[in-house]
Amino acid sequence: MAYDGELVKMENGRWARFQRCQVYRPGVEDAGETMLLIAVELDERYQRQLDEAADSLAQYRYQGVPVQVRFDSGSQGITLQPEQTVSAPAVH
Repeated sequence: MAYDGELVKMENGRWARFQRCQVYRPGVEDAGETMLLIAVELDERYQRQLDEAADSLAQYRYQGVPVQVRFDSGSQGITLQPEQTVSAPAVH
């Protein structure tokens, strides 16, 4: 199951972002609120950025360095950062 805002690489090799959309049904009383989660393909600028990030991410992981990609919608860019590791409590 995808979540709103999730980035995915589709089968055709293109990147998309899941987005929640409300569906209206004209003429239907008491239709309620219907929401769909759809994958919206990103423009070429983002396709290139995400392909480069995916290549870089693969290189880091190949070297054993755990990193993740973050999309910053404010600056409309992406960053690679170390994955947060959860420490297991010491056993005595």
